[in-house]
Amino acid sequence: MGLSIRLFKHKKKELNGKWYGKATSTGEVHTEELARNICHDTTLTEADVHASIIALVEEMKRQLQDGRTVVLDGFGRFHLTIKSDMVEKPEDFNLSKHVKRILCKFTPAARRNQFDRHLERPFTDGVNLYMAEEYISPKMDTTTKVQEE
Repeated sequence: MGLSIRLFKHKKKELNGKWYGKATSTGEVHTEELARNICHDTTLTEADVHASIIALVEEMKRQLQDGRTVVLDGFGRFHLTIKSDMVEKPEDFNLSKHVKRILCKFTPAARRNQFDRHLERPFTDGVNLYMAEEYISPKMDTTTKVQEE
């Protein structure tokens, strides 16, 4: 399979109604299914994998709430950040009034290839793309493998 691409017409006038591609999800996978799939590739039971995932989530929550960045080697980094209003002077800033939202940011793992200095991203390198059925025309390239720059 691969990543499904749908086309959308831009609504801003200055972009003159141009079309752009957007990746669309083909569904969700939850902890239970992940655990079931992982146990087939390991010596762990489904219950062991499920319990480990739940424990990892709880520990990550504790570490993030303590202001730490959580790094899962080979997976990526998680850290908390905020959205806030701007004020004229530092003394005008009020946490309860100006902080609007706390966000969890994720940066996928990446490493530089030592030979060509290309940034390798395990989650996105070599992804197969395909056009959603409703947009396919005879002259269109409907599947491709994208290489990161």
